[in-house]
Amino acid sequence: MYSFTQTEKRDLLIGTTIFVLVELSIAIYDFNTLLELLILSLLIIPLWFFHELAHKFVAQGNGLTSYFQLDPNMAIVSLLSIIPIIPIKIIAPGVVFSSGEYRLDTSGRISIAGPLTNILLGGIFLLFSSFMQLDWAMVVFLYASKASFDLALFNMLPFYVLDGAKVLRWNQAIFALIFSLVLVLWLFHPQGILGGIIIV
Repeated sequence: MYSFTQTEKRDLLIGTTIFVLVELSIAIYDFNTLLELLILSLLIIPLWFFHELAHKFVAQGNGLTSYFQLDPNMAIVSLLSIIPIIPIKIIAPGVVFSSGEYRLDTSGRISIAGPLTNILLGGIFLLFSSFMQLDWAMVVFLYASKASFDLALFNMLPFYVLDGAKVLRWNQAIFALIFSLVLVLWLFHPQGILGGIIIV
């Protein structure tokens, strides 16, 4: 059921590499050693990779033809985000295409699978961070957790081709629930804008 072409495997590898490089170009100012950056790289690989696979597998699970394809133009734009002086970082090297006969609810479930994956991964890394005995290890897990919530929140924005727009068209209540959840997780994350506020 779940199949990959050789071209798709190549595109996923390139896309994942671009994602990691852009994230590291941001994180390099917050970490002091190569070991920290290496561990962070291993943690953030699944954030984008599993996000895309979640879309693909849900689509294929519904009997659709689905594959990831690299967009050369967007891949170049994403690569430019590695340059430190560029303030806005864009990480959109490609997209999962799905084809076949499917209803609006199928499209909604395919779209929401990616952000839900990032919410799950972000929660796992956040939990693990609390068990870290070394401060730098805790910070690495916290950073990976926040990056996962960043990805979830961005994709849940109800704009144009983003996942949030498709989820909103499918079910407004589910959109409101998931968007509110990820927004709270993002805001009150220890590294978030309101991370220092304790909710009683």
